[in-house]
Amino acid sequence: MKVLWLTSSFPRHPRDSASVFLRHLALALQREDVEIHVLMPDHPDIAPDDAPIHHHPFRYAFPRRRQRLAYGSGILPNLRENPWLYAQIPAFLAAMTWKARRLCRQLRPDLVHAHWIVPQGSIAVLVGSRFDVPALVTAHGGDAFALQGGVLPALKRWTLSRADAWTSNTGATATAAGASRPVLVIPMGVDFEHFAGGDPGDLTPLKAGRPLILFVGRLVEKKGVGDLLDAFARLDPALDCRLWIVGDGEQRPALEEKSRRLGLGDKVRFWGRRPHHELPAFYAAADVFVAPSVTDRRGDTEGQGVVFLEAMASATAVIATRTGGIEEVIEDGRHGLLVEPGDPHALTAAMTRLLRDENLRRRLAREGRCQARNYEWSVIGRRFAELYRQLVERKRC
Repeated sequence: MKVLWLTSSFPRHPRDSASVFLRHLALALQREDVEIHVLMPDHPDIAPDDAPIHHHPFRYAFPRRRQRLAYGSGILPNLRENPWLYAQIPAFLAAMTWKARRLCRQLRPDLVHAHWIVPQGSIAVLVGSRFDVPALVTAHGGDAFALQGGVLPALKRWTLSRADAWTSNTGATATAAGASRPVLVIPMGVDFEHFAGGDPGDLTPLKAGRPLILFVGRLVEKKGVGDLLDAFARLDPALDCRLWIVGDGEQRPALEEKSRRLGLGDKVRFWGRRPHHELPAFYAAADVFVAPSVTDRRGDTEGQGVVFLEAMASATAVIATRTGGIEEVIEDGRHGLLVEPGDPHALTAAMTRLLRDENLRRRLAREGRCQARNYEWSVIGRRFAELYRQLVERKRC
């Protein structure tokens, strides 16, 4: 079976962390005898990938170095940081649509699968109808929770009502999308063995025997890292712990300044974006993983949170917030601890509790790892492959 993917983000090279879950899903589908062709935005950093995935980048600005709409912090944060990028949107949409039509003529795919409702889902519906190919749309979170202004909610409803089927990563994402037709909830997964086998290696001396709290993710508003810094600053100095922040994004300069203003000094280290293959070592080094997600000013929040699965697979105790689809992944007191979003005092209490109670920390880590195993990519890939076959067979009938 040949499937054409439409996406606004995909790893640009084997070590890239941009939407890396899509690369893992593509590889899982390859093992299910699905040939994946990915239509993705062009970028100067795109390099050959030895994986059996066919890449089809589309250019939307000239010269090439001015293509800044996609990747980095993500399209919405990029637009907030650089409003001039709005001028690239028409060319982006036109280029993706034109190349999607061209690939459908050349490849004759059995199915078109769009990741994110707008604009990929809308384009997939139009192109699928034009070439009589079933169109599947997957909502990942930001496309459902955000994009609420103007005609966008109506466009999302139109897209999902005309797709042959649609999926979401959690029930919360599905509800936020606002569609009236049924949805199939299929979460994104985790490379369980990759993270379960993590070794802190050279990171161990950097801990210097102190307890370590870890955050991994984009440094954007919805990740709540500012709350994490406030909470960390309130910890009892006797705990003598450290905070490592792995990731990059539009808020990094402000967060680094906040860390200095709070007088945290060398207790906090900003590592920047790290290659995906290095992350297991960071999780293995950590005693507690904290990702205090919030709902940002545009209504965007965590649709699922793949980083929680990575931490849980690594047997690292997790602290998260009750927002978006997180509660569908983590049961409070069983797989981790959940606190209310935007509450640094509750975060401080949760971190203190885990740092002082080793038995609780180990129990949550053990139960979390068992939960993460349910999200192995082999399981998720099989579910998508079965859905692909059903849609193709239905179209043929």
